[in-house]
Amino acid sequence: MQTKQGIAMGLISGIIFLTFIAMVENNACEEKGQYNAAKGFCCQLCPAGSRLLYDCDSDGDHSLCTTCVQGKDYMDVENRDPACKKCSTCNILYEDVQQDCTPTSDTVCRCKDGYNRVRPSQHCAVKLNTEQTILIPAGIVTFVVLMAVVLGIVMYRKKTHRYPFNVTRKGTETCPLLHMATPNDELEELRMLIQKKMKSSDAEVWRQLHTLLPEVYKSISENTFFVLYEMYIKYNIGLSVYWKAYETTDNLARAIFILKYSIREGEEMCNGLLEMIRAGQDKRTQLKTLLDTAVKCSPTLHPDTAHKQLLISADHKTASWIDNPLDKNDHPDRFDHWTYVLSFESFSAGCHCWVVNVGDVDQICVGVAYERIPRKGGDSACLMGLNSMSWCLRKYDNNYRAWHDKQYTELQVGQHLRRIGVGLDYDAGVLIFYNADNNQHLHTFYARFSQPLHVNLSVWNHYLTIEPVNND
Repeated sequence: MQTKQGIAMGLISGIIFLTFIAMVENNACEEKGQYNAAKGFCCQLCPAGSRLLYDCDSDGDHSLCTTCVQGKDYMDVENRDPACKKCSTCNILYEDVQQDCTPTSDTVCRCKDGYNRVRPSQHCAVKLNTEQTILIPAGIVTFVVLMAVVLGIVMYRKKTHRYPFNVTRKGTETCPLLHMATPNDELEELRMLIQKKMKSSDAEVWRQLHTLLPEVYKSISENTFFVLYEMYIKYNIGLSVYWKAYETTDNLARAIFILKYSIREGEEMCNGLLEMIRAGQDKRTQLKTLLDTAVKCSPTLHPDTAHKQLLISADHKTASWIDNPLDKNDHPDRFDHWTYVLSFESFSAGCHCWVVNVGDVDQICVGVAYERIPRKGGDSACLMGLNSMSWCLRKYDNNYRAWHDKQYTELQVGQHLRRIGVGLDYDAGVLIFYNADNNQHLHTFYARFSQPLHVNLSVWNHYLTIEPVNND
């Protein structure tokens, strides 16, 4: 019994001691205005207007932070939070926007004329002449009125035996209670164009397009960039037309533009459009099309751009992380904080693809960047994917994300990637990442590239290799 009591007392004492040590470590970081990271380092807090991406790698170093999205979220204090706070929205019934949401402050709403708040934390409410306030929210009043109207309509239709209450449906009324807009409202002009073609030509394509127009319109509007790319590759539409459609910001307007252009171009273009819709082409087809036309290449890595902790092999194909950096000269082209390296080669035209063997590496970055990407200092603007000059696929703690200009997309990979393929169609503005072991599509970027693109790689505690070209 005494032995068990001794063991229990020892365990309790150990827990208390470890708790005390953790509190001391946390207090030591807090006294310096920092926080205790998972790896035990004291890291700098992210400034207001940003959120935490990754903890720092050494005591007192800056964490990797990214800016909150203007008008979407904000952070008003220094923090270590992985997500910014969501911007509030003003109720349009009784509030006006006094100040828009910024990365460092929330939306500020003010009561409309005739409304006020009894307390700052309460909603705006109607202000009476007696300066008493009705505290029933305007939303409840609106709901009650709408319910009364609907109930009145239902009772009237039931009393007069209107459908749907007349089971035999002998009534003459055919109009629905609510009018739903249909694609026909937006496609009338296109129908007229097709009808003109039908009068001058008996080609079957015009009859089919006229019949299937709503479905074709819907398919194009849901994947306009892919349709544009296919038209550019297969039917050689001019770049001026391609970019005019590309720069149309609304998907529906872009779909209308593509349809008008195809109808005016004639039967061959419309036949091709219908074939794309019927085949249900998707990202896999886009990837196959690019790989079939791309020039397979094996870019080489430029040692003068490599961070001091990256050792470039003699054949310039492999970048290896080293714990003890070599005494490299401080070259103006070298990345001096983030562990990146650029390729000798750059791409400013044509279609190209290459493969990076990443093996079992846990933290990698594979992508492309303009030559003028910032290379000095630890600012997040120098990070791949966190500026407008780079596009990348990043893996960290078994999570894969596609990054560009501080925006990212979570990728559902489903397996560990050992060979990452990159396909680039510079002229069409298409950059594709794929699993080179099975040609599984991972992510597609669409962009209007304005400068030559270099391969950009990064690795921690391991190595990456650009594979040689397989002539087979």
